[in-house]
Amino acid sequence: MSAQHTVAEPILKVVPILPSLDFSQTRDFYVHNLGFEELYAACDDYLVIRRGGLELQFWLSDDPMQCQNSSVFFRSEALHAIYRDLCDRGIEAVVPSGSDGEQMRFHVRDPHGNLLMFGGLSSVRH
Repeated sequence: MSAQHTVAEPILKVVPILPSLDFSQTRDFYVHNLGFEELYAACDDYLVIRRGGLELQFWLSDDPMQCQNSSVFFRSEALHAIYRDLCDRGIEAVVPSGSDGEQMRFHVRDPHGNLLMFGGLSSVRH
């Protein structure tokens, strides 16, 4: 009988870093519209926000194409609750055709064009 060797997997926290054309507009959208809170940043050309366990960071860009070509994908077990919360806040979340029930997906664009995509855990394949 051979002994199984187990290797402890490191716990990782991934923090997306997105471009922003204007921190004031980015802050207003994420804090006032999406319910994030601003965290302290060590410099003037960086913005850090958080909502619950979700943290997003932003760097200052002067190229609109960087924002329009940037995105982040969120997976959640509480996808319907997130969707309802965004709708209750007046955010227009786009639900692609054919997206329903267990396979629900939706997305939102921030003021500069960054794409925030949301999907359920059921789409994860092992």
